[in-house]
Amino acid sequence: MKKLALMAMVATLMLAFTTKAVMAQEKAKAEKAKPAPAEEKMKAEKAKKGEPTVKVLLENERVKVNDVRFKPGDKGEMKERPDRVRYTIKGGDFRRHYPDGKTENFKMKAGEAAFTKKNTDALENVGKTEAHWIAILLK
Repeated sequence: MKKLALMAMVATLMLAFTTKAVMAQEKAKAEKAKPAPAEEKMKAEKAKKGEPTVKVLLENERVKVNDVRFKPGDKGEMKERPDRVRYTIKGGDFRRHYPDGKTENFKMKAGEAAFTKKNTDALENVGKTEAHWIAILLK
């Protein structure tokens, strides 16, 4: 009788461990099958031809952190932007367009950090290389 009870207990434990392992494998398969949140965001924010690519890295009630890439000829939309900090990874030549029609040419240099106050503008990459930076928008 003791042997039978012991065998039943061992069988129950083996079943429990096997079930847990199978469930873990199924969960892993399900996780692989669905796209990661970052991939979903990237697909949703994929730029149209001639527009910069912006990938949201972090967003909460205080800041939004964007990974921004401008190919030569890309032009962003004219809109109001909050106070922000930019860290340039790969620089380039840009033209800033203002709502009143004025423009301003400037260079971004790799390794440069800059603060920009809230404003309304649109950037255009007038250089020959892709530019890349991280933008931290303050809310």
